[in-house]
Amino acid sequence: MRKAVLFLAALIILAGVSIMLLSLLSEEKEAKGGLKVAASFYPLAHFAEKAGGERIDVFMVTPAGVESHDFEPTPRDIKRIREASLFLYNGAGLDPWAERIEPTLRESGVRTLGMASKFTLLNAEKEDGHDEDGHNHGEEAFDPHIWLDPLMAAEQTSLIGEALEAADPTNAASYRALSREYSDKLKALHEEFSAGLSKCERRDLVVAHDAFGYLARRYGVNIIAVTGVFSGEDPSPRRIAEITKIVRERSIRYIFFEPLTSPKIAETIARETGAKVLEINPLEGLTKDEVASGKDYISVMRMNLANIRKALQCI
Repeated sequence: MRKAVLFLAALIILAGVSIMLLSLLSEEKEAKGGLKVAASFYPLAHFAEKAGGERIDVFMVTPAGVESHDFEPTPRDIKRIREASLFLYNGAGLDPWAERIEPTLRESGVRTLGMASKFTLLNAEKEDGHDEDGHNHGEEAFDPHIWLDPLMAAEQTSLIGEALEAADPTNAASYRALSREYSDKLKALHEEFSAGLSKCERRDLVVAHDAFGYLARRYGVNIIAVTGVFSGEDPSPRRIAEITKIVRERSIRYIFFEPLTSPKIAETIARETGAKVLEINPLEGLTKDEVASGKDYISVMRMNLANIRKALQCI
């Protein structure tokens, strides 16, 4: 009987210790995760992680390897977004589902930050410098790809830092320091692009879709896009013929394809013109392999820079 009592007492003590450990682990996880932040797609999730560090728990709504333009969140995704203290989204048509739910989220107490509203956007029809290519993006279509300009990415990181400060004033100094630190890294990346693209024999880049207008404007590159600002569009035979003619007339040597979309169109144009294909990544999302290999915004942008330099024959 005594042994049974002692055994029972030992079980109670072990159970108590287990509960304490679970509680401590839960508190540690909460302290580590801290403020819950939902981000509509990769760049914003990445900038948030850099600005928030271990004090925030970031949920990237669009999963790795999925095209952001056509993504639709599940009810479970919406539930997780509603549980967040801060919701980050791009806007300007890149993540239309996010723009639809934003007013309801704001009314329910979730802080929201729509990045596109903080910048002067390129008009995809008139101001992107590609009228000669014959695209018609609609009367009020704007280029949403602001993260592909490193200086605009630095500003986005600062804006996210400010949003984190507002949502969690207790840790404001940490967010301010971290966002400044990463913004400085993005400014250094800008210097790499400026130096790397300053002396090039060519200026024309043929790309799969019109995602690089802000980068082109910043560094004096001419973008010739097969399709408009939203990937997934199918180019007409006429458009493919136009691009093929431009490539031949200007002796363009490389056609760029993107990792999340089919390279068939780029390969077709390359085959017709004798050009080669190169990868350029608009960073709307990383593939699972890229995530597994540790790639991130800066490393992929450096890969973009190396391939652009190759195509433009930069010194």
